[in-house]
Amino acid sequence: MMHRFKTYFRKKMTFMVVPHDGGSPIQIKTNLFILHTAVLLLGALVTWAAMLMVKDINYELASLNDQKMRTQMTAIMTELEHHRVLLSHMAQVDQQFRKLLKLGDRKQVMLYNGIKGPAEGDGDDLSTLFEQPDQELLNKLQMSLEETSGAASKEEASFKEISSYLSKQRSIVAATPSIWPLKGWITSGFGKRASPLTGEPGRHYGVDIANEVGSPIRVTADGLVTYAGWENGYGRVVVVEHGYGFSTRYGHCSRVDVKVGDEVKRGQVIAYVGSTGRSTGSHLHYEVRVHGIPVDPEKYLPQID
Repeated sequence: MMHRFKTYFRKKMTFMVVPHDGGSPIQIKTNLFILHTAVLLLGALVTWAAMLMVKDINYELASLNDQKMRTQMTAIMTELEHHRVLLSHMAQVDQQFRKLLKLGDRKQVMLYNGIKGPAEGDGDDLSTLFEQPDQELLNKLQMSLEETSGAASKEEASFKEISSYLSKQRSIVAATPSIWPLKGWITSGFGKRASPLTGEPGRHYGVDIANEVGSPIRVTADGLVTYAGWENGYGRVVVVEHGYGFSTRYGHCSRVDVKVGDEVKRGQVIAYVGSTGRSTGSHLHYEVRVHGIPVDPEKYLPQID
């Protein structure tokens, strides 16, 4: 073994360089050990340089990815700020609607806790936000997303309540008698009166509107026909339930054009003036009842100029 090592260290190698211009050849003598050592050192240097280059490339790639992520987060935060401003405006509109519709004393679906518009310095906060560590930045982004989502859900619930309220109000308006059922003039009002047939004192539960036989009678609110036929005293009569406690009656008709179960709309012709039942002439006996109790129909008749 020692002999082999001694032989290896003593072994010589000669390199000859021959110039192409005819010059004298150059001989380079070196020890094999030195040559191997030089090759190994050169290989180590190349490997070290390659590792440094890869590390530098990875660093540059990481920097580019980090910059790209921060650019994307900046865009997201800017968009969130835009939605925050929009939600603030929605909250203001919501409050104005509630005030206009007198919903302030109703059960609040929307709670305005912490929903605010952009304050002075918000732009600075956004620019300095990205100087923080990535994890803290992600946490703040997540928190902002949750707050924005929560605010949007509350606004949606509030607007749904307003929509439901407006829909109900439209239904109440549609169910409230508000037009004249017949063109004509009132010949007998609501309340105490002497019977036109017997002269005895009594009570009139509606108003009599006079017009010629065959004049069209129109329903005064949307509703459902619950009776259409003959009834003592009323003659041919139509009864319409409108909802929310309202019902109307149309008596002494000569002809009825609806039947039980028909849905009718305000202004629709449902019958024609006659003098059936206990009547002294052609007219419409018109009643308005609230929860079954007769009330003065003139309160629901618009003024005629």
